[in-house]
Amino acid sequence: MRWRDVLPLSFAALLINKGRTVLTMLGIIIGISSVILMIGVGQAAQSYLLSQVASFGSDLVFVQPGPGDQTRGGPPSTTIKQSLKLADYEAIKRAGWAKGVDANVISSDLVSYGGTDKITSVSGVTPDEQMVFNVPMEKGIYVTDDMMSSRSRVAVLGNKLAKELFGEEDPIGKTIKISKQPFRVIGVMAPIGTRFFSDVDKEIDIPITSALTLYNRTTINFISVKTGDLSISEAKDRVRIIIRETNNLNNPTNDLSKDDFKVTSQEDAAKNIAVIGTVLQILLASIASISLVVAGVGIMNIMYVTVTERTREIGLRKAVGAKRRDVLTQFLFEAIILTVVAGSMGIAFGIGVNWLAIQIISQFQSGWTFSIPWNGAMIGFFVSMAIGIIFGYFPARQAASLSPIESLRYE
Repeated sequence: MRWRDVLPLSFAALLINKGRTVLTMLGIIIGISSVILMIGVGQAAQSYLLSQVASFGSDLVFVQPGPGDQTRGGPPSTTIKQSLKLADYEAIKRAGWAKGVDANVISSDLVSYGGTDKITSVSGVTPDEQMVFNVPMEKGIYVTDDMMSSRSRVAVLGNKLAKELFGEEDPIGKTIKISKQPFRVIGVMAPIGTRFFSDVDKEIDIPITSALTLYNRTTINFISVKTGDLSISEAKDRVRIIIRETNNLNNPTNDLSKDDFKVTSQEDAAKNIAVIGTVLQILLASIASISLVVAGVGIMNIMYVTVTERTREIGLRKAVGAKRRDVLTQFLFEAIILTVVAGSMGIAFGIGVNWLAIQIISQFQSGWTFSIPWNGAMIGFFVSMAIGIIFGYFPARQAASLSPIESLRYE
């Protein structure tokens, strides 16, 4: 049988039973769409995580409480026992080699103005916060050294929070209450988005000294050091030496396990997140691939049923001269056509669902971006072809091996 004869016959056979053909294709469409969706969301998650730690450049070093021999990089955790003091920040600042040094105290609190109450993140900051994390201002000014040294009760509002509290009213000079204590608004930040997985546009920045007084604290959550021209490794070593001296930690052998603080960088976080993202994509794609295997089994079962239903047709073809190879080729082509067409539809549907999923996620967490997961699309397409060949071969072989005489007698 010639190739140009096989295709029309295969298409005609599939169109005779439209309902069964559509249901068979549906399994492949759902399977490939699942693979594309999982890989696409995994890639978007990886990109989002990397953007959170890489948006400030590669010259940023974090100092956080916790065992010093941990290698986890990235933003600090507020759940670990706090051991850093404002004196640690001041010592690094006095050293003079850093381009910028910032310290933070983070808390969640009730903010009120004119009968409107909001639970939001309150961040105690230093003046270098604006430079270290590139904080643009929409109006007013940011925290200054004088405000920090005098423990001034002043506040800089995130862009969204300012609109939620004041609407169209100019907030500059107005008094809000944080934890029922009055604070004067001195500035409003321009829209920033998320940082360390937190929406900066909904937070409040106040002088770190005011935050320590407000929350009756003696420790800070983390210190950020912008190294400038100094190498990351050299900056880490210098920071460790300074904090050990400030806290009288005797560690002449530089044994990190003896430190009660850890120093990490953006590069550490990026490497860890890249590994996590890759593992996440593999895991999600593996889970989604199960649906492709299920779809393949479904194709095989339906093709077996088709062989049974078309036994007399097969016998007639063989009786008029069709060879075993001809029957095998036709049934195999029917399975391949099913999976290739369904695979193409699954790719288009999967890309659409992936786009929709990213749009929905973006409504709850800004910073997620859509990109077509071409690797998932190609994997899905070639897997669909493989499924057609592998799962279609056995029913096709059974059809080709039927005896013409027994087939014609079949009822």
